[in-house]
Amino acid sequence: MVGRANPGWGLNLLAFLAGTPDGATEAALGAAIAMALLIGLLLWSREHRLRELRQRLRKTYQLGQEILGAPSPESILKRLEEAIPDVLHVSRVQILLHNRAAKTLDSVAAEGEAPVSLPLLLPPGEPPSGAVACFQLRSALAVPDAEASPFHAAPDAQGRPARSLLFIPMMAQGDALGVLNVSRHDRARAFSSDDQELAQYLANQAAVAVRLYEQRSVQERLSRTEKLAAVGRLISGVVDELRDPLASISSLSSRALEHMLPAAAERDMEAIAAESRKAAEIVERLVSYAAEQAEARPVAIGDLLRSLIEFRESDWKASGIRVRDLTAREPLLVLGSPGQLEQVFLNLLVHAEQSLAESPQKVITVRTSVLARRLLVEIAFSAPPAIRKPGETAAVLGVTRSVVAGHGGEVRLIEKSNAEPRFEVELPIVARERGGGAATRAASQPEPAPVPRTVLVIEPDEAIQRQLIALLSARGARVVPVDNADKGLELAYRLRFDLAFCSAHAPGLNWVELSERMQSRVGAFVLISDRFDAELAADFENDRRYVLPRPIQEAELDRILRALQPAAPILKNGTA
Repeated sequence: MVGRANPGWGLNLLAFLAGTPDGATEAALGAAIAMALLIGLLLWSREHRLRELRQRLRKTYQLGQEILGAPSPESILKRLEEAIPDVLHVSRVQILLHNRAAKTLDSVAAEGEAPVSLPLLLPPGEPPSGAVACFQLRSALAVPDAEASPFHAAPDAQGRPARSLLFIPMMAQGDALGVLNVSRHDRARAFSSDDQELAQYLANQAAVAVRLYEQRSVQERLSRTEKLAAVGRLISGVVDELRDPLASISSLSSRALEHMLPAAAERDMEAIAAESRKAAEIVERLVSYAAEQAEARPVAIGDLLRSLIEFRESDWKASGIRVRDLTAREPLLVLGSPGQLEQVFLNLLVHAEQSLAESPQKVITVRTSVLARRLLVEIAFSAPPAIRKPGETAAVLGVTRSVVAGHGGEVRLIEKSNAEPRFEVELPIVARERGGGAATRAASQPEPAPVPRTVLVIEPDEAIQRQLIALLSARGARVVPVDNADKGLELAYRLRFDLAFCSAHAPGLNWVELSERMQSRVGAFVLISDRFDAELAADFENDRRYVLPRPIQEAELDRILRALQPAAPILKNGTA
């Protein structure tokens, strides 16, 4: 019967062998042994492959968990470089992330490698690279023979050319964040379907980790902005307490000088008057820093630099420092925060002053120039190499770099053996006035921008909520106001909104997660923050998300509404 063991098969085999000639018996026995060995080899090979696959799956799962906990894209790449060779038998790993602003794929810089930037928009007729083709198609791209492929691949650390390539899209919640590129340089072995599935899992884990990193970065920047706002309020309170006593000291010392005093007392009174005026000037600077409006506005950099030079000039004279003011008298305007820009240049000037403490030649040169619609500010100081302090210089650059980058510029230190060291601050120019007069905005304000028809406002502050309702209603919108994020999300799942405003302080679900969940439910998302943050705004506006600072300005609101017009139903002249 089929499927049941026959206990007499061994006896039948022995009887068969006994009835055969000796030569035939030996041949049959050899064939049986060979067949048994072949079956055993096949079973062993199958078990070996399964065991190896289980080990690869365990390593892949463990690597995926480690990637999710990585704090930055650089650490993700480092962990992949350490562990992925055992999983996929590759010798080179590359991560390229999508830069929405520049429309490029930018590589995560590995140690000892220069970053690579691949444009997504190519001239007609020019073939895309493998990573770009993978990103645009949103699917894996395997190249079994790299030498016969049009796709370029960099050599490995030993200089060996790539033999086979694999490009995997990094997907998170249906969105492609970049491309994972792995290559084999030691042998020309094509990537199997199992290899591609494991690589896709790791690429998706890396995409989720990158998305989490971006969210953490946005939260940290907003937290820093809120802390700065709190510090500004604290400074304002301290200044209010100091202003009146300092004014009284200055007034009393001035009146005392009008009376006949002994020479010694007169000198002391003059010193008191001078110090009180200096303290009052510092207090006024704190006031301007703390009370400055949140929205960015044109700043005349030349005037700002000359004000700082005048502010430090008395201390520089006392220290024997000579300043060469080569700033242009023509107003050069930069869009940004006056207080933050003043703090940047003050930090650089103070560092130059401190670097000259032991220098025989003490000269600070401040120069401005314009190159291709970019303002270049140079602060040179005559400090010889022997007395420079690289650690302190790096600290100053670290403090100022993020502020300058938030204004669309960059700061760098130029050191050459045959020239004075100098700081260079490069910023984009937004306008240039010719002739006298202060910086002004456009002569006429633009007409209020039309808005999407249905708008959700999540704002617990009643005054801000009423202001937004009035501004949006005046532009023809239907506004639905709520006071917490959970109600807003519930409404977004029930109704279709063309635009959603959300306060950073709305109770309930945090705004980062709320914006992610609403991404497919609303046309655009606007975060209402405590103050202007250029870096946060630049990151948001690449993904149809915007930042509207408090206090709400109509011009800034209209700028956001115009930016989202092409993707939302717009009311024009009161009709759809």
